Amino acid sequence: MTSASADRIQHIVGLAGAPRDGHVRVTRGDCFRVWMGSEATHAAMQAWCEHILQSLAAEGLSLESLSEEEFLAFVSRLNGPSTS
Repeated sequence: MTSASADRIQHIVGLAGAPRDGHVRVTRGDCFRVWMGSEATHAAMQAWCEHILQSLAAEGLSLESLSEEEFLAFVSRLNGPSTS
């Protein structure tokens, strides 16, 4: 890995606490991983990851094109994914 690629976002990671129902939930997307959580929490984290990636694509961006600071600024401007 070059130092230039080391400064770029590679994946989004969502991690929640152990769910009360005992299920182990793991979802892998092209650029994200979501682990654990209740069914609702896991689904919400997955929706957020997908929303972030779709929003980036709509602006002609990708995770790999952003520094950590740029990624955080981008995400802070987003509204949450629609829940309808």
